[in-house]
Amino acid sequence: MTEHDESADQQLKPVDVIAHSALPVAGLMQIILGHWGTQVVSTLATLGIPDSLADGPRSAEDLAEQHRADPRALYRVLRAAATLRVLDHTEDETFSLTEAGHFLRTDYPFSMRYNAMLHGSRWHWDPWSLAPEAVRKGGETFSDHHGLPYYEYIDRHPEEGDLFDHAMTAMAAQAQLLAVPLHDFGKHKVVVDVGGGAGVVLSNLLETHAGLRGVLFDRERVVDNAKGLLTEAGFADRVEFVPGDMFASVPGGGDCYLLSMVLNDYNDDKARKLLENCRAAMDEDATLVLFDMVIPGNGTPSFATLGDIECLVVSGGELRTEPELNTLLGSAGFRLEAVHRGFSPVCAVVAKPE
Repeated sequence: MTEHDESADQQLKPVDVIAHSALPVAGLMQIILGHWGTQVVSTLATLGIPDSLADGPRSAEDLAEQHRADPRALYRVLRAAATLRVLDHTEDETFSLTEAGHFLRTDYPFSMRYNAMLHGSRWHWDPWSLAPEAVRKGGETFSDHHGLPYYEYIDRHPEEGDLFDHAMTAMAAQAQLLAVPLHDFGKHKVVVDVGGGAGVVLSNLLETHAGLRGVLFDRERVVDNAKGLLTEAGFADRVEFVPGDMFASVPGGGDCYLLSMVLNDYNDDKARKLLENCRAAMDEDATLVLFDMVIPGNGTPSFATLGDIECLVVSGGELRTEPELNTLLGSAGFRLEAVHRGFSPVCAVVAKPE
């Protein structure tokens, strides 16, 4: 059948339907059961198995003894991970890391271990079961499940907050740094990194632009953690660390204001308030730079459309199209100048005060 015909469907037996639709059914089943793979990879990362395989192949029994796990259960997880091409499973019943598996090591460049742990953790995972309710009400369901909005929750739960910080630091190194070359930061003197997290992006900017100074602005807990990273990198004397609430006010004194994967965490009302606070702190000739995923138009498939649902369920925010960003920026006193796209899904959105 080249076109969908309901009468033809009614004449087909179930086995005929499957025979005619084997590939679409298989693809759909893979999507439906995608959480199986998420949990297999998260389990490996949480147990620290990839770190133990860094020096070469090992058996499930050997690994189970080291990690105090049930040998048979661990073997089954390792075997599943081999199906996902995260591990290699050899005839002598040992397992080793594939190229992808190395990225689950703690010490590997651009490690994704903490991302795997975060997205497989129960506290982050469970609110996704309420995704239909998020669609019904048009807002996040994390607080419905946990009783607190996302950022309040991680501030009150140190272990979860630490995991989140590690995952976001890794995400910044993986995606946001690829957006840095999309804007000429060399023409600026002081970058105010609003919601700057651990300071990964700001550290890179200071390393690649010797004349640049920075202001790292975020919640007090986050700023305290960032001091260590930027001090270790040797940039503490070029950074002012400012704790605060960006929905109350934003520090002045910068000629460039950077929001790196921040705006997507908030709905239009809160995002507008944040942008208005940035505008109030900026001189007329200052520049606003947003590092964010921008959803392409015309139904073009994009990773950003899936990331947008993570924002909906977890934080109540959203990723936006270029026209939507243009409207949002205009409502806060900015003029959209450019959207620069590169290799990463993260774009550099440049705006100026109106």
